[in-house]
Amino acid sequence: MLSDNRRSLRRTLFLCSLLTGIFLSGVYLFYPKAIEVLNFKITDFILTSAQAPEAKIGVVTVAIDEASVEKYGQWPWPRYRLAQLLDKIKLGGAKSIGIDILFAERDRTSPQLWQETFKDDFGYTIDTSNIPSDILDHDIYLANILAKGDYVLGYTFLFGDTATNPQPYTIQPVSLVSPGEANSLDKITNFYRANGVISNYKLLADAASASGFLNGTPDADGVLRRLPLLIEYDDKVFPSFALAVLMEYQHQTTLLIRSDSAGMRHLSMGGLDIPIDERGNFLLGPAAPDKSTQFSAVEILENKIKPDAFKNKIVLVGLTAAGLTREYPTPVSPSSNSLELHKYSLDSLNSDQFSIRTRLFPVCEALVSFLLCLVLAECVIHLSTLGTIVLSLLTICCSWLTAILIYQGSGYLFSPLLPTISVSLASCLLLTLKFYHFQQQAREESGETLLLLKSSEAKLQSILKTVPDIIFRLDPTGNITFISPAISKYLTPVQPLLGHPLSDLVVPEDHDKTRHHLNERRTGERATWDQEIRLRLTKKGGASEEAWRYFNLSAEGIYRTNTPDSENFLGTQGIIRDITNQKRLEQELIQAQKMEVIGNLAAGVAHDLNNILSGLVSYPDLLLLEIAKDDPLYKKIQVIQKSGKKAAAIVQDLLTLARRGVTIDEICSINNIISDYFESAEFQLTKKNYPNILIRTDLHESLLNVKGSATHLSKVIMNILSNSLESMPAGGEITISTTNIYVDNFIAGYENIPKGEYVCTSITDNGVGIPQDDLHRIFEPFYSKKSMRQSGTGLGMTIIWATIKDHSGYIDIQSKEGQGTTFRVYLPITRESIPTEQSRIVIDDYIGSESILIVDDIAEQTDIAKNMLSKLGYTVLTATSGEKALEIIKQRPVDLIILDMIMPGGLDGLETYKGVIQMYPHQKAIITSGFSESERVKDLLHLGAGDYVQKPYTMEKLGMAVRRELDRT
Repeated sequence: MLSDNRRSLRRTLFLCSLLTGIFLSGVYLFYPKAIEVLNFKITDFILTSAQAPEAKIGVVTVAIDEASVEKYGQWPWPRYRLAQLLDKIKLGGAKSIGIDILFAERDRTSPQLWQETFKDDFGYTIDTSNIPSDILDHDIYLANILAKGDYVLGYTFLFGDTATNPQPYTIQPVSLVSPGEANSLDKITNFYRANGVISNYKLLADAASASGFLNGTPDADGVLRRLPLLIEYDDKVFPSFALAVLMEYQHQTTLLIRSDSAGMRHLSMGGLDIPIDERGNFLLGPAAPDKSTQFSAVEILENKIKPDAFKNKIVLVGLTAAGLTREYPTPVSPSSNSLELHKYSLDSLNSDQFSIRTRLFPVCEALVSFLLCLVLAECVIHLSTLGTIVLSLLTICCSWLTAILIYQGSGYLFSPLLPTISVSLASCLLLTLKFYHFQQQAREESGETLLLLKSSEAKLQSILKTVPDIIFRLDPTGNITFISPAISKYLTPVQPLLGHPLSDLVVPEDHDKTRHHLNERRTGERATWDQEIRLRLTKKGGASEEAWRYFNLSAEGIYRTNTPDSENFLGTQGIIRDITNQKRLEQELIQAQKMEVIGNLAAGVAHDLNNILSGLVSYPDLLLLEIAKDDPLYKKIQVIQKSGKKAAAIVQDLLTLARRGVTIDEICSINNIISDYFESAEFQLTKKNYPNILIRTDLHESLLNVKGSATHLSKVIMNILSNSLESMPAGGEITISTTNIYVDNFIAGYENIPKGEYVCTSITDNGVGIPQDDLHRIFEPFYSKKSMRQSGTGLGMTIIWATIKDHSGYIDIQSKEGQGTTFRVYLPITRESIPTEQSRIVIDDYIGSESILIVDDIAEQTDIAKNMLSKLGYTVLTATSGEKALEIIKQRPVDLIILDMIMPGGLDGLETYKGVIQMYPHQKAIITSGFSESERVKDLLHLGAGDYVQKPYTMEKLGMAVRRELDRT
């Protein structure tokens, strides 16, 4: 069985190697652009890594550089100065002088040319008799120097659709011969063919002993690696500038070209055998050691260079000053000027070893790569994965080292690119196939077991996905190794949690109590069960300020054996259950219970206080009617009355807190409420206390109305504004704005605001802000962080909340510490209009003569009401209980009954009224109380009672309520 598997593996690997080698070799030989450029870079690396031999002939460069231009003026110079420079070089013993400058036109600085120009343009002749005749024409002067021999001029060929040069030209061809009939020129050459030339001024070209073209084309990546040595033009062959300079040095006029048995072309002259391709291109080699010298033209003209510096050497003269020469990237330099390029070419031509890369080289590289792939297949079969990787790396390194050594020894420029790619790709593919083969074998051997395992895994995953609780497992150090999909409700993605401690999710305040419970080691009953913790997890779609949630933690240690000891400890596993909603319900229940207790307390206190305050509010009304305004007691009684009314307002706050007040369905305008408050004396006093705070308003002109109590809503605005003022001790700005808003999708703010039409009132300050930890508690009764020196009892915010809820409204709060707070109050709109304002009430509006029965269990209250109504002309009867009231009304019907709602120890107001209407179904009545249960008041009103008067009452309030009910039909 093993033998069959090994044979199957060998066949698979050899087939893969064979196909890989064929594919890569085919792609490589077709030479796509990406591979071509990459190959260029690799061969450049090999070329620059090799040690170049010294050049046989010394080459000196003379540069017309920045110093020369600065000394003698900008280019072009008068040609007599260039002639002087060349003459000095020639006198120094140079054997060949190449001039890398193109003289396409006459020298316009010649005196003779001046004379001709002035005569043609102005009609008179410049006197040149005092100028020596040999420098009257600078071109002739330079031509005389060039005629002395050993000078080589450069020119440029034109290709493509460029028109041929119509001007006379002089360029020197070479004599090219090929030995034997078999190697005729037509068979072994295919040189570039030019169709035009840009030559030197004919006088100069005729004077020079030789010339060569300056053409060269970079490879696809822009680097100049090969230069043409020969180009055809007018059925003649012409040498390159570097080749012409070298031929002039050796006094050669004839070149021998031949083709060897391998198809390689060779250009021979003077002992040099230069390899070229069929287009006449020569491949540049490594840069020779730089032992040559470059001189500045100004140094030579000023005789600062020893004459023997040029003896028996090749001298290249050219331009290097900025803006006068082009830059060429080469294999050995990213930027070489024209002079450096020609020196590099001469060094390559003078070398004992040339760079050789023909079309056969890629074929050889493809063959080697193909063989390596086959050998690698056998190695993969016998070696381990690590051994195969090491062998592949060694093979790649050896291919690079071999390429460098071959080039160093013979000049053959092989590229290790394809062997590198082939070995890398083949090793990856073969190792993958080997791994897959053994994996397949293992799958076949464990088939049923794997299927069962996958089935079990699928079932487990299915179960885990349906469990809403978070199941986790920790390693012995407390890091998460598994966490169930339920965590995705809070975090996406989940992967960053793996490998990190679960304690990272615990809020800092709970770290101490959960330190040992998270990494639980105990099992059974001693393990952790339902430990409450807070985790920094936010449920998707939750409120934006939600920073953490409540969870129940159950965890226990897991061990390798049944014996729980440290050596067998594998980690901790457990379940985390989200109890945030349950916790919130508990908090809401506690809050409701708190509010109920406080409400009951406030209601009881309010009832007793209202009865007590009746004397302070109602009796002054009676006394002020009996005392003249100029009486000294008049103002003192007014002070008592104002104090009583202030105390009654505080009691009203308690009723609002208890949610026991009767809702008044007035049609209100929030704009009017805000404007009226700003015009009040109370606001003017507040404004004086905060002179450094600016209050701005932005009230919507077409604001819709709301239903509610203008008094209570005014208190909401006042309380919020008061808190904003107190939050800016250093001053600032408050903006109050109103607008109509339609909520088409619920707003998840401080509380969820459902869809609907609202009037939104916004109060924004730039005060100290509210800490996030305090934000959810600000509406709790008696929760206040004000100092004892500041106003406030801790009920202001609670009253705001209760009032808004009484009006079926909502509150949204946005606040950041140090940046300020924005309160937004949303109240449902109404399309009803505000009724027209009634005329001012006077006492004549509520006097009468009807009979009235007052029912109240407190004697002081009956006395106050009796005195007030008697003053108004009514006939008044009194009863201290419901039972007595029923007895009186049986004997004597009355026009109106005033009922106190709460009368402990007997019938209350609702029960008394029920007894009355059994006798007189249409009996008119009004309700009076210190506070009332809303449902019992509604029941009584439903039975026929007409109005409700809050204690303590004034004469006007009680009289108007009585008059309205008596006049009601």
